[in-house]
Amino acid sequence: MTIKLADLDWASIAARFKRLYTPAVCDVLDGYELRHQYVHHSIKPLDRTLMIAGPAFTIVGMQNSTRDKSKRMGPRVIDSFVPHVVACYDTSGDETTGVWGELWSAGAVKRGCVGAIVDGGIRDTAYIRRAKFPIFHKHTIPGDAIGRFNIVDFDCPVNIGGVRVNPGDYVFGDEDGTVIVPSALIVEVLAKAEAVCEKENKIRDAIEDNASLADLYEKYERF
Repeated sequence: MTIKLADLDWASIAARFKRLYTPAVCDVLDGYELRHQYVHHSIKPLDRTLMIAGPAFTIVGMQNSTRDKSKRMGPRVIDSFVPHVVACYDTSGDETTGVWGELWSAGAVKRGCVGAIVDGGIRDTAYIRRAKFPIFHKHTIPGDAIGRFNIVDFDCPVNIGGVRVNPGDYVFGDEDGTVIVPSALIVEVLAKAEAVCEKENKIRDAIEDNASLADLYEKYERF
């Protein structure tokens, strides 16, 4: 990973991100001219009340019919998860397979993985919902991966909803969508997003006091 998991207090950083909202983070990234850091709107949360926040653990797979156990990487990937990560699963456009299900969710939680974003299909959704495991996905489908799909690599650059995600980039998702913060900017973007939210709270309070929205946009440089 570009940024080592021991480098930061990831639990604290996740707690701070979860007090924010993705539009504020997008606004900050726009200031860096990083205007394409949010994933496609087709990738949605299974439970809109749950957020994801953590450094990316990346996975890529594709359609593959092999049943040779020596060539199937799934269990090894789960065993490679470490605490605080968000799994980012690039399925290479597959639409035939539920690549993430009940057992993956249970294994991920056991390893400390705090959520997942799957650019493809998931299954066992009733279990995942009951378990309160935060997951964003493109669709649900009952088909198993065996005989249909296989992981080809992990801890490598991937594409999630049109956004390049490198291992260690920060993944933040809520009901508005998911944004990807480059690893080198995590702390800086977080602090600036907190400032944006504080400014918007002041604007919101002023609106309640019947202030002019146009004047407030001018005062707080929201144009």
